[in-house]
Amino acid sequence: METLREQLKKQKWPVAIFLGILVIGIFLRTYQFHDWLRFNADQSRDATIVSEYLEGKSPLPLLGPKAGGTDFRVGPAFYHFQIAAGKIFGNAPDVMAYPDLLFSILAIPLLFLFLWKYFDTRTSLALAGIFAVSFYAVKYSRFAWNPNSLPFWSILFLFMLHEIAIASREAKKWKAAVAGVALGIGAQLHTLSLIFFPLMTVLVFAFLFIRKRMPWKTFFIMVALALFVNVPQIASEIQTGWANTDSFFSGVGTKEEKGSGAARNALKDIVCYAQANAYILSSYDSDDGCSLKSVKKGLNLPVFIAALVFLVGGLSLAVRAFLREADHSRKYFLGIVLLYLALSFAILLPLANEISMRFFLAMIFMPFVLLGLWFGYISEKFPRYGYAGMIILVSLFCAANLFSIRNSFADSRAFLSDSDAGMDNAMLREVEISSAFIISRAGGAKVVSVGGDSRYLFKALKSMNYFTSRSGIRLVQKSKKTDPGIPVFLIENTKRTESILKSQSVEEHLSFGRFTIFSIRQ
Repeated sequence: METLREQLKKQKWPVAIFLGILVIGIFLRTYQFHDWLRFNADQSRDATIVSEYLEGKSPLPLLGPKAGGTDFRVGPAFYHFQIAAGKIFGNAPDVMAYPDLLFSILAIPLLFLFLWKYFDTRTSLALAGIFAVSFYAVKYSRFAWNPNSLPFWSILFLFMLHEIAIASREAKKWKAAVAGVALGIGAQLHTLSLIFFPLMTVLVFAFLFIRKRMPWKTFFIMVALALFVNVPQIASEIQTGWANTDSFFSGVGTKEEKGSGAARNALKDIVCYAQANAYILSSYDSDDGCSLKSVKKGLNLPVFIAALVFLVGGLSLAVRAFLREADHSRKYFLGIVLLYLALSFAILLPLANEISMRFFLAMIFMPFVLLGLWFGYISEKFPRYGYAGMIILVSLFCAANLFSIRNSFADSRAFLSDSDAGMDNAMLREVEISSAFIISRAGGAKVVSVGGDSRYLFKALKSMNYFTSRSGIRLVQKSKKTDPGIPVFLIENTKRTESILKSQSVEEHLSFGRFTIFSIRQ
């Protein structure tokens, strides 16, 4: 059997096309990365934890960020990647996002290689091209957040599981080691992956055991490496009497109680899966929380119907292909993908009311596999027009995503140009400039009071505090109990500048982007 290197040497044009795809993907993920970086409360919290370790102020984090709405904390791999980046490139907020950026870039060739295990070169390149420009993938690559690197680790995990499953005997040790690392790290990035990565591993090896092809050495190497990369978390549990594990089960129970019955939860799951496919492939975002009501709004209904046909039809094609497939490797590819999707659907069933689009970072490969199967079906039914149809669909998806990315970049550029836009996410450059103004006008005070527009305070106060605290200044939100003797600053939207100047005793002010910072005379 030809090696990957031998196959690539024979196909120079696919290599050239792939390199072009990769360059485009890198550009979209890195363009104006520092200035437009999202730096909200979660990012400032994580950057503070990492910075304090790098500065020798705190010990190595043994646990990661809290899972949304619970006291459970995921594993520390996210923080450890940030620490590694900080040691190499310096202790700075944008550096903390480098690991997520890197894994997003690496996910492009990894997805191509994963899809290439089943589809031909042409189809795999077309699908990888859509992924490279996917607004969904680009969006989650441009800031630091613990689930953001799940596309890479989930694809790597399934890739290695497939390699183990098709091995005629024990898989090569390095493949087992990579599978173990992917399992161990992937399980630390999100509560969902913590549940179904291990379950997926158990089910695959149970299948191999039933088929009397159980690779025991591979299994033990994989488990050993997965446990090794989780040593800090295990150490924390031992030290605290398994308190984090208790929080995990309490959190799961709380979220399950929010369900709306099996039938309604299943319907919500279906809506979410369909809308996620549409979002990942075309950038059309119906509703981040994929509520049932959102389906009926405007263009959402026809998009949902098309996405539902795509999902159900694609899964049907996958099952049909699995039953018909004679090739051992291709059959196991479909089997692993279908098992992973079925398992994720079942796990999300009791958690339906908690689902949002970020949950599909761990299933980002799903629409690309289904689309590849649709391409095959169209070529089978319409052999004369199959290739043309694929080109048209790929072009439409790429154009839709690039249009959304262009609009997103235009918004970010406008936000830094004295914009009066609302505040959904604080941008790093805005926070840096505003924090520097406060630091320069604090007059040696260790504590300063900040008031103003509550929306801006909610989004930016903690982010600003990350910078001011490094200069020895703590920000507190202004209230009736605030010490009247400390310096006072106001944070307002730029469009309110004139009215504030008329009504307040303002010493100085600075307008930058969506922020205007006012230094109030004592």
